[in-house]
Amino acid sequence: MRKVRNIVIHCTAGHSNAEAVQSYFTRPKSKGGRGWKKGGYHRIIEKDGTIKKMYDFSEITNGVAGHNSDTIHISYVGGVEILDVNTAKDTRTPYQKNALHTCIHEAIKWCKENGQDITKDLGVVGHRDFSKDGNANGVIESWERIKSCPSFDVLPEYSMLYASPDRYNKLPYNK
Repeated sequence: MRKVRNIVIHCTAGHSNAEAVQSYFTRPKSKGGRGWKKGGYHRIIEKDGTIKKMYDFSEITNGVAGHNSDTIHISYVGGVEILDVNTAKDTRTPYQKNALHTCIHEAIKWCKENGQDITKDLGVVGHRDFSKDGNANGVIESWERIKSCPSFDVLPEYSMLYASPDRYNKLPYNK
């Protein structure tokens, strides 16, 4: 069984439903998709809070390049302005916020049930937290981000609640 180091929160950077997002990932490039064999997220949360299970947590998906073998990926639909998908915005509904907690609990439970010590080296981070911390201050500031996903700061909102004590409020590459 794989060891999970990160539960990563994403946004879909669009307002299409989970099935359309999944189709985009797996559709051939020649037809406007990514052409991946697997999508990017284990769970996608619709605007009404419905949780769509895309893959079992035991499967490796394509959420963060170079970090997928030890990561569970959870995404909410949205994360950008409705009329301008190039503008990042925290568009989570109250239903999505509740569902994010549910999904994180589910991921942690899965880790525990599969023999992982969840009290050590388990972080809850945002996709953007994998950017390089250029000034080494322990914070990925807006000018350092390679992307905005998930369009809000995950560490203060979820890390203190769910990360193992050694990973509270720490970026993914810090132990």
